Amino acid sequence: MVMLKPGLGIQGWIAVAIFALAAATLCSPAMAARDQLGGPVPEAVPSPKPASRAQRVTPANTAPAPAAKIDQKSAEIERLARINGAKSWGYQLYGMKFEEAMASPYDMLVIDAMTGLAAGRPFTRDEITALKRKPDGSRRIVVSYLSVGEAEPYRPDYFAKEYMEEEAPDWLMHENKDWPGSRIIRFCSDGWQMTILGDEKGRNIYNSIEASPLYRIVELGLDGVYMDRVDVYEEIKKECPDGAQKMVDFVAKLAAHARKANPYFMVILQNAEDLLKNPKMVQTIDAVAKESLFHGWGGGDGSNKQHANGAEAVKWSVDRLNIAKAAGRAIFVIDYTKNRTASDLSLRRIREQGYVPYIGPKDLNMLWLPGKNF
Repeated sequence: MVMLKPGLGIQGWIAVAIFALAAATLCSPAMAARDQLGGPVPEAVPSPKPASRAQRVTPANTAPAPAAKIDQKSAEIERLARINGAKSWGYQLYGMKFEEAMASPYDMLVIDAMTGLAAGRPFTRDEITALKRKPDGSRRIVVSYLSVGEAEPYRPDYFAKEYMEEEAPDWLMHENKDWPGSRIIRFCSDGWQMTILGDEKGRNIYNSIEASPLYRIVELGLDGVYMDRVDVYEEIKKECPDGAQKMVDFVAKLAAHARKANPYFMVILQNAEDLLKNPKMVQTIDAVAKESLFHGWGGGDGSNKQHANGAEAVKWSVDRLNIAKAAGRAIFVIDYTKNRTASDLSLRRIREQGYVPYIGPKDLNMLWLPGKNF
């Protein structure tokens, strides 16, 4: 509170009012969102101990305040500038040791914020805040994996006891042969999309208290989301007619929902590069990640064998990735190689395309390091 001396003239009162307005602006939600992404890492809000799905509640003080009105184009420009500044990246979804991740040199880390820690619990907001600083003190981008087209058996939101014992939801389909236990999702179902996004405030549609899968990522303070299995639309054309457009619309809806809380929230598309021919998809996302551009695993038949890709397949992907690149979107590539010779070849070819490379194990259960693992 500012104390005024008696007899302060009108000009003095105006000066005080301007000072107060400037102070309020600096403390606004818009500035807080900007600081979270590009400036000093904000003070973390302590997270509660993990609880079961039935018990877990999102404390009121962890939900982000509604974002102040920020020009969408300005927010996009800032997001793109930051993610294009990432010249290295790492990717680990299981068994992550927090200290090792902290010590890694990467400009961007892709983690699973809910199940990725070796400790068998979700990351806390404090840990996410700490991960945003590299060992040299510079800022690191930290994003969380989120599958929008496949459900893993260890996620209680998708494999809740009541689903398995009673009647499964209409969006839960057959098993993925390459990943036993994981189930293909009929993504165009309103029930599935509401499960991922939550209600208008990002609350879980099943209890209206805890956060939805998307808003858990937002409320933990992550920089964005790394979307996997967007390409599921190609596998369920009968169940989701006009699936390509419906998937583009779903991704756009997800991005808009998250950016209501944080306009600087990044959306990264993994694979599904044929959708980059749709301008709406390119406009929605901030970056693309491509698995197995030159070397990879899988095939959809359960064999999951390592293989090198032919020139025609590589060209097909590169042509589509370059649509996003021409629009200012960063391109990240992970190749899964079986030896150092293959790793060296992949690294060289990825860099020749102007993409950001990473070499990792197919199970993504270790954080491989340059100079040590590739």
